[in-house]
Amino acid sequence: MQSQSPEKKRADALLDLAARVFGVDRRSLSPGSRRGDIAEWDSINHIRLAMEAEELLGTRYAIERIPAMEKLEDFL
Repeated sequence: MQSQSPEKKRADALLDLAARVFGVDRRSLSPGSRRGDIAEWDSINHIRLAMEAEELLGTRYAIERIPAMEKLEDFL
């Protein structure tokens, strides 16, 4: 059995996180899911997602970049 690539593992972890933050079914999300497509993706949950993704993925986003992050893949 072939193991997942590091990129796939990161994407899956982000989707799991987003599902938890937004309170939606994980199967309804993909890396291309957009802010406007998820009713629960409001301004508060946007900040929560950014903060928790930084911790989960071990990264830091420039404060100027966070408001422009429109798709889940933008957090990768």
